[in-house]
Amino acid sequence: MNTKIRFLALLSILAVLLTACAASPQVESLPQPQTAEKLIAPQETFAREAGASADAGMNATSTDVLQQERKVIYNAQLSLVVKDTQETARKIEELVAATGGYIANMNAYRSGEEEQLYYSITMRVPVSGFDSVRAALRDMAVRVEMDQINTDDVTDQYYDIDARLRTLRATEEELIALLKETRERGGKVEDIMSIYRELTDIQSQIESLQGQLNRLDKLSALATITVDLRPDELTKPIQTNWRPAETLRNSFRALITVLQNLVDLLIYLIVVAVPTLLLLAIPVVIILFGIRWLIKRLRKTRE
Repeated sequence: MNTKIRFLALLSILAVLLTACAASPQVESLPQPQTAEKLIAPQETFAREAGASADAGMNATSTDVLQQERKVIYNAQLSLVVKDTQETARKIEELVAATGGYIANMNAYRSGEEEQLYYSITMRVPVSGFDSVRAALRDMAVRVEMDQINTDDVTDQYYDIDARLRTLRATEEELIALLKETRERGGKVEDIMSIYRELTDIQSQIESLQGQLNRLDKLSALATITVDLRPDELTKPIQTNWRPAETLRNSFRALITVLQNLVDLLIYLIVVAVPTLLLLAIPVVIILFGIRWLIKRLRKTRE
């Protein structure tokens, strides 16, 4: 019996030793405080792997691009001759509102001797109604002077940005997990700040790319149409240059101007010319009287 007990005790001791030996490598492999470079190194490896995955994804995207939603930006410019520009502008506002779009800019101005009203209107309409709106605008015109369409396919650019955005978001999640783990382990402040700076930079890139995606989404969802409205020559009013009332008014104005000038001249003569002549005449009169007196004196002397 004692032998059995000793044998069981020996087996227990061996089991404890084996357990301790198996556990000791795990204790030795626990991470020690590391520098910021060592902490970020696993993240850089992840970023490279994610980038490789993104490249592979982009290759797949380029081959399947026809199966994806295309991102095309539509722009059109029309120049229309219409009977009534103001009424046509009102109809265009109603047309755009009915299609779910909006007027982005409207400029009305008068030009020419007749001072007729011209319009320049920029509208944003859903791409689904792009062709129907253009057709409706053409129907409003007496004559279409210009109808130009420009398209810009940004599909590749859109999905390239989208792939980069997904890679950065995966990197962001990994950095957040790494930052949390470092804080829980009581890592150094400089290590935490290094990870935080890297995380902030990644988030800034995500915001920038997301803004680009949002902009492309808006541009591709709504088409831009610019319309210039010009009045028809036949609708211009007949203008004459003869205005008798204006001629009579100008004649009275000229008469008043002449009378004013005459009165001004009379005042000038009375105030300025007459006193000046009197001042100049006094020396002349004195000289003449002196000469006359000398002549009389000489005559008396001869007698």
